[in-house]
Amino acid sequence: MNEQRAIGRAEEIIHQAVDGMSPQPALEPMGYMPVGACIARDDHRPDDRVQVTVIYKLTGVPGSEAQNLVRQARDAWLKQGYTYNSGEDDWSTPFPAVYMRTEPDDFWMNAVTGVVDRARSEGLASLKVTSPCFLPPG
Repeated sequence: MNEQRAIGRAEEIIHQAVDGMSPQPALEPMGYMPVGACIARDDHRPDDRVQVTVIYKLTGVPGSEAQNLVRQARDAWLKQGYTYNSGEDDWSTPFPAVYMRTEPDDFWMNAVTGVVDRARSEGLASLKVTSPCFLPPG
């Protein structure tokens, strides 16, 4: 694994979720973080490895569709054979979140909603994919 491969795979996972969505959202980059320290040790101290995180906000659709977009991301990822990372999502809330991971390459991703207008149950959906840790060049 290297930075280019990690970004490519993260983008692939994002598009697996988004390409079949209806209504079709636009992808707006949010705080693109191509390489960062890897925090994977049990004591939460970084080691020499790094990881890539790709985050997109899903825009161009009504805020009332945020929950639906998260559900569609979940369904698309389940079709790919990906698994839940931290239990099932809670659809009783108007602003659910889904935490999943790929197997066997171990990318972690989430689809979440952020509150825009709680009274009208309007939100904004985003997708985040983080690569497994890898050693930087050199």
